[in-house]
Amino acid sequence: MAISSESEPGTIRSNLSGTLERVTQNVTRGVTSGALTGLAAGAGLLVGSQVALRAGVWVQPRPMPHQQAAWLEHPLRLRYRKPGDLLGKVGLFAGMSVADLGCGSGLFTQEMAQRVGETGTVHAVDLQAQMIAHAQQRVSAAGVSKQVRFHQSGIHTLPLPDGSIDVALMVAVLGELPARVLALDEVRRVLKPGARLAISEELPDPAYAPAPLVRRWAEEAGFRFGGLTGTPFCYTMLLFAET
Repeated sequence: MAISSESEPGTIRSNLSGTLERVTQNVTRGVTSGALTGLAAGAGLLVGSQVALRAGVWVQPRPMPHQQAAWLEHPLRLRYRKPGDLLGKVGLFAGMSVADLGCGSGLFTQEMAQRVGETGTVHAVDLQAQMIAHAQQRVSAAGVSKQVRFHQSGIHTLPLPDGSIDVALMVAVLGELPARVLALDEVRRVLKPGARLAISEELPDPAYAPAPLVRRWAEEAGFRFGGLTGTPFCYTMLLFAET
């Protein structure tokens, strides 16, 4: 901007002030716009990576890597995952023969063993030897090793006799399996007539399976729907093995 030598001092100061104000506003708008763009881009990348991860697990189901076992007992997860609350709804009693399918670190195995007592048996099944090792350490520390039998096995071919289980539990497991209906059919094989299967899913799990889909798979495998508790974020479905 050209300033005439004949301009009054007040006018010059006013013009400079107006120019600085406009420049400041433009810079501020630029910084704010850039920051918002950066935040939006970061959020987009986060959402995109989650979508890609979940889509990948859905197309090629796979178990949680044993290197992530610590997450199963992370304080944030335990805020909504309380084994005692879940098993209280399912109904486990002394003397029962029960199965923890996809036992992971043994978080639920320990609680199940405590509930069935010394006269009961818990069959803890997991495909990964490292996960079984975690679970063995947990139940040993809790003093309930005597009533737990560990099996390194997939769920499609369970090393259990026909009609031998009173209650089976699958926590954040079903979505990690290929051929889910066939896996559920195998679970039904080892359950006693009228026995219960509890399937519990949680949204933070990349392999999360929504309740309507789980119910459809279970009914295709010959289960009868018994009820649903919780919310879409974390729910538990009770199913009965048809006689």
